Amino acid sequence: MYTKLKNIILTITLIGIGLGVFSYSKMYEFFYQEFYFPIVLAILLIVFFFLPKSLKIKSKFLTLTALGIGIVFITLTTQLTMDYFGMKRTEKVLTEYHELDCKKITERFKTDLTNNEVKYFSSGLVGSGNLSENIKKYGIENFHLGCMVYKNLNCYNKLVSNYLKDKKSIKINELYE
Repeated sequence: MYTKLKNIILTITLIGIGLGVFSYSKMYEFFYQEFYFPIVLAILLIVFFFLPKSLKIKSKFLTLTALGIGIVFITLTTQLTMDYFGMKRTEKVLTEYHELDCKKITERFKTDLTNNEVKYFSSGLVGSGNLSENIKKYGIENFHLGCMVYKNLNCYNKLVSNYLKDKKSIKINELYE
């Protein structure tokens, strides 16, 4: 039992370290503080492997604690990795739409409507409230841009607003509540 558990903990640790290194190498300049806790967990797991074997075999509590730490560690590093890929997707969408003029945006809106991939680009200093949650009910994904306002994205947003008003009988302002 101990050998199997030790191998599971080792596997979890190595996968977690791999995911952590990947995420850290991609996001460290923006979110370095989010890596402190996973680093502490990794250190604890590494210390576990250098403890005397007799101590680890006698204490099931120690082994199960290491397993729990390993599970928390791999969960955190997996979440950081998923956050990275989410940010890359958002960056790709924003770059793609930002480069289109209003005429091309109109064509792109028609394509998005056909493919059920309609987006809304909310912006402004004030948070968008419940917009992301409410607009999702209509099959529309919200991209919150903060205080950045782009003319061509406003063109797309007007098309989305008109679509909601005409087809769904709802005004976009009602979705902010």
